[in-house]
Amino acid sequence: MRWSVYLLMILVSIAVDASAGALLEIAGAQPRFLPCVTVFALLSAPKIYAVRLAMLAGLFADLLSPTLRVDGSQLTVIGPWTLGFALGALAVLPLRSLLYHRNPISSGFAVLVFSWLAAVVFVALWMVRQGLWSGEQPSWWPGTGAREMWHQTKTALANGVIAIPTVWLLEKSRTLWGFSTAKRVVHGAARELV
Repeated sequence: MRWSVYLLMILVSIAVDASAGALLEIAGAQPRFLPCVTVFALLSAPKIYAVRLAMLAGLFADLLSPTLRVDGSQLTVIGPWTLGFALGALAVLPLRSLLYHRNPISSGFAVLVFSWLAAVVFVALWMVRQGLWSGEQPSWWPGTGAREMWHQTKTALANGVIAIPTVWLLEKSRTLWGFSTAKRVVHGAARELV
């Protein structure tokens, strides 16, 4: 796997999310392309790098999504999306053997699972942080954590929908990513390129 291509695609997806993501709003939820790129890499990258590459994408998500404090200053908290993406990666890794890697619909399901688990960690860590430091408010304040979780669930569903065409397009660039391919013997006479 070429890390330079992965980093470039992370930056492109974050730029698209920040600039044109609102145009694709579905039922009040703005889908994000970053989980689509991350899951695409997770489904084909070597397992040894999987959690690291997901955490790298989560780190960029944390760095580029600061929250506003009551006094108007910005607060960047590193951790909620980073750890959320790590949990999402740990959930997607077992799915690799169950899903056909190059099928956009199965990738859409993997993005849905990944996004929802990342959102659970994101909301949980902000709730813990709010309990420890009463002056720090999450980005969804004055709403509740349950309302934010409902919003993040809708966002995860929107991510799953938008993942179908996104993964199909990313599949066209597979040779640029440098994923290793090998024949894997499966039951019967069929062989699958991994």
